[in-house]
Amino acid sequence: MILTIIIGKNSNLSKKLFNKLPNCFLVSSRELLESVDVLSQFKNKNKNIIFNNFQPATELNSIQNSELYIKNSILSTSIVLEYFKDTDVNKIIYTSSSSVYGNNIFCKEEDALRPMNLHASLKVANEKLIEKYCNENSIDYTIARIFNMYGGDDKFSIISKILYMYFNKKDLTIVNNGNAIRDFIHIDDVVSIYLSILNLQNVKIVNIGTGYGSSIKNILDFLLNNDIKIKTKNIYKDELKTSTADTKLLFKIINKETFIKIEDYLKVELKL
Repeated sequence: MILTIIIGKNSNLSKKLFNKLPNCFLVSSRELLESVDVLSQFKNKNKNIIFNNFQPATELNSIQNSELYIKNSILSTSIVLEYFKDTDVNKIIYTSSSSVYGNNIFCKEEDALRPMNLHASLKVANEKLIEKYCNENSIDYTIARIFNMYGGDDKFSIISKILYMYFNKKDLTIVNNGNAIRDFIHIDDVVSIYLSILNLQNVKIVNIGTGYGSSIKNILDFLLNNDIKIKTKNIYKDELKTSTADTKLLFKIINKETFIKIEDYLKVELKL
């Protein structure tokens, strides 16, 4: 059985994948940066590699330690690729983000990339690194551009913040009255898609989303209709008004017709 190495031990997605994948191993970026020898036991084995390593989600907007930011975001990727060069690598999945599309409401895989911040720019750099490495070494790879993931051990998404603020009786800060449309996908759906992708060949880039959009305003209205009132404070700033995944390719390559709905998830979490 081919083993799977997941880089990014503390990632929410890594933990979920680890519970679903047989013969799976988690490796942290911190361990890698201290010594690449943590990978030695895998060098002579046939393997899949999933890259979930990046600056922690809760610190994406912080560059208090710019050197560590770069190390976490791309250096650990390059260390792994170099270490496993000329060894048996069956497939690589790189976890990217819808942020690479920038100000683009259509988000088709073939669209030009227009990153608007450091986080998105480093995701693009990782994508290009994976692409070049795999093409030069004849390794199958998939770049998975995940949209707004929530659920699991989530402390970053706006959905997790809604729950946290409600349970702790605090005000939720929303942007532009919560009118922006986003494509929210539950982590369990992401995991099931990854399990499918591991067994597919020649899927170079794929959007991981539902194809449907929801606004925070609509979500808060849904909760209010169920007697859940969350106090909010509003700020105004420039943001993309709409971002939903073009899912034509996704639905073509996987057998999945339904996704967990935010409303159903919130009903469970709030015991409605």
